[in-house]
Amino acid sequence: MTMLQSPSRRGGRRGTPLPETTDAWVSPEDWSSIEVGSTVEVVISAHHSHVGRVDAKTPDSTIVWVVSATGHGRQMYGHRDGIRLRPVPLGTE
Repeated sequence: MTMLQSPSRRGGRRGTPLPETTDAWVSPEDWSSIEVGSTVEVVISAHHSHVGRVDAKTPDSTIVWVVSATGHGRQMYGHRDGIRLRPVPLGTE
């Protein structure tokens, strides 16, 4: 019985090079001061944001769940997703 060698699957393939600048990497947000139940503005991009209530978060504050005040449901956000959470002062909700 003759054994055949399979060709390498990696031959000729190259991955996407990593960016040279640190601008392409998102710095993690520190959400440790944001309390469950507080109202926050969720800033997704320079032109898109919405207000919601923090429904839950992990003990290390790296993941939060926000219930949208505009009826878009509950969303999970990670601290490295590029999402900014800004506390909304009381009375301005």
